[in-house]
Amino acid sequence: MQVATVAGFPSFDTGQFEGAEFSMSKGDAELVVHVAGEDDVVVTFGRLRWHEFTALYNCAPWQVQGAYFALAEVVESASLARFLSEDKASSKAYTALHHFRVFLDEHGCHEVFAERASIERRSRSLVGQSPNKSLERTREG
Repeated sequence: MQVATVAGFPSFDTGQFEGAEFSMSKGDAELVVHVAGEDDVVVTFGRLRWHEFTALYNCAPWQVQGAYFALAEVVESASLARFLSEDKASSKAYTALHHFRVFLDEHGCHEVFAERASIERRSRSLVGQSPNKSLERTREG
């Protein structure tokens, strides 16, 4: 199985990794990776068709290859080929699918079949912040 790193995460000490959240909406998905003292790293998957999470202690060494805090693509994926051959829908919700993988130490491995994927940084203040945060600060201060 050949794995190609598509994009590495922005540089940070892996000890700063605080956790991750995976969410889906309208056929797309985001894997938000929280890094202490840094902006979040967000992996966006467009036209997601399948997702699997494997907890750290159940991950095989081959799941880490090329995907350690990185977005990787499994080239000539047998599981993706099987998925495509079993998709009997008359109208497909995608034009082409790729098998992407992200391994997060102390967390586990996320694997997806999606049309596209990208990585960006996002300010933590935009993710999960209460709309009344300024009011909360006033009360605390």
